[in-house]
Parts: sequence; C-alpha cells; structure tokens
Amino acid sequence: MDTNDGRQNIRISAISSRKVPCLELGQREAIRAVFLHRLESYPLREVARLTGIPPGTLRREVAANRRDALKVHGRWCFTWRQLAFIAFHRWTLTQVHEALGDDAATVLPPLLALRTVTVQLPEYVLRALATLAVDESKTLDDYLYAELIDFAGAVRPLMGDRIDGYRRAYLSPVKSRCQSSILLPSIDP
Repeated sequence: MDTNDGRQNIRISAISSRKVPCLELGQREAIRAVFLHRLESYPLREVARLTGIPPGTLRREVAANRRDALKVHGRWCFTWRQLAFIAFHRWTLTQVHEALGDDAATVLPPLLALRTVTVQLPEYVLRALATLAVDESKTLDDYLYAELIDFAGAVRPLMGDRIDGYRRAYLSPVKSRCQSSILLPSIDP
C-alpha cells in the first residue's frame, strides 16, 4: 500500500522498535531459570525442556558439531555457558531483557543493556531492512542487532582497550554468529 507521498507503508511489526515478540507460555520462566538459577551442568533433557528444543534435535546437533556439549558417563551434558549460548539463539536479547526485568542488570554484562536510539536512514535502506526483517520473522531491532554483530567484531580490536567491558559484551553467548562457545570467555560477574 502506498502513502500519499508515494512511499510504501512498511509492515508495522518489522519497524516498531517498541514491539517485543510475545513470549510463549513458560518461556519467561525458562529464561529466568537459565539466567537466575545457574547450575554447573545440565543434562540434555533439561536443556531441551528449558529451551523447547526437542532432545533428538539437540543430540543430532551435538553429533554434527553444531552444538557444544560434554559426554559424562555416556550422557550428554551442557555447561551453563553452553545453555546460555543456546538460549540466546532461541530468544532475542529484547525477550531476555523482558523476561528478566530488573534482574537483567545484575546477570548480564553492563554493555548488553538495551538503549533506544533514533537514526535517519534513506527510504530504500529502511525498506530493505524492514523487508528482510519480515522475511526472517524478526523485528527491525532484532534484525539490525544481528547485522551489527559483524560491525562490532570488526571494530573489537580498536574498541577493546577504549571501551571498558566491550570485549566481554561482544564475546558473551549473545554473539549470534559464532558457532562455538569454546572460544568464548566466561561472562560470570
């Protein structure tokens, strides 16, 4: 649909920076359990229950080296860090913040705090971003966050010494493009 000035309306679900995808029943509690009640290790079935990923899917992903896990006494176990990495692939940073509420400030690195910013972009760029966000069933915020991870990595050598906590925030399990949590340092306070 076109507006009076010829610009095409973009689906509001993609461009609304205030709209957070609703958490399904039990997801808020699962997110809170993952981040507020950390354990040293989790059996595969518990990871499946908390994340909603079927146990068979997790087993196949571990076997194909798409997920990190440890085999203990013949059973797959996940460290808290490995579970957190899965959780940040399952839920957006916005959803995690929404579920944790005020507790987010105490359990996540400070530079993972969410801030609202206003930018001016050319119409064609906004349309492209919004279209791709809709294609991936993401909000524009979440789509931009995923795209800006590459930028954050490219400037990490320059920012690591200039912005306190930058490296820690960048290398936390939130970093959605990295496939191996083995390379990531602990984010424990």
